[in-house]
Amino acid sequence: MNISARLRSLMQQRGMNLTKLAERSGLAVSSISRYRSGRQVPGADALARLAAALEVSTSELTGSFGAPALSATEQFLLQLEQLKDVLLKENLGGIRDASAGVSVPVYSCVPGSRGCAELKRFLAPADVTDPKAYAIRIRNDFNLPRLQPGDVAIFSPGVPWKSGDVCAVAFADGGEHIGKVGRRGKLLVLSGIKQGSLSRTASVDEAKTIHRLVWIKTS
Repeated sequence: MNISARLRSLMQQRGMNLTKLAERSGLAVSSISRYRSGRQVPGADALARLAAALEVSTSELTGSFGAPALSATEQFLLQLEQLKDVLLKENLGGIRDASAGVSVPVYSCVPGSRGCAELKRFLAPADVTDPKAYAIRIRNDFNLPRLQPGDVAIFSPGVPWKSGDVCAVAFADGGEHIGKVGRRGKLLVLSGIKQGSLSRTASVDEAKTIHRLVWIKTS
């Protein structure tokens, strides 16, 4: 039995739905839904939270106390999630190695916008090589389902963007935008990814910087 099947079985035994398990574990409903469906394998921290909420050990949840229960794909995904957990560090000061890209600053909002604070540093994966790249901790649900509150999104000043890309925009008046960016003549068309998100326009001249999304670490 794999992790997703074990999770479904335990939730049924405990009479728990997604909302109840999310409340007890402190994890997002969307994350648990991905774990339950097998679309994502929980990392070490998420496994511990799920096990505690379901009142079982992590080995019982993963099935590691008996015959190997993980498929090759699940083993790879689990290793990847654990690697992502390790990558989020503080005060890395530019460390890079064979398995990681560059150390980038993490901000509370788009750099250059009003009241933006630097939070910590993040060791990006190997495919992020732009030394001017930076990360933003997502705060709202404007860009569901691709970007969710708590996610770390990396943007690169060195990667060209095109109309329809998800970008971080800083405006001359101190405002910001994280979401889809389109171009219509001398106007930018700004909208979220979330279905039904309203769009607005701004002059191209009002934008100080437009940087494209290149990587996401899900929460």
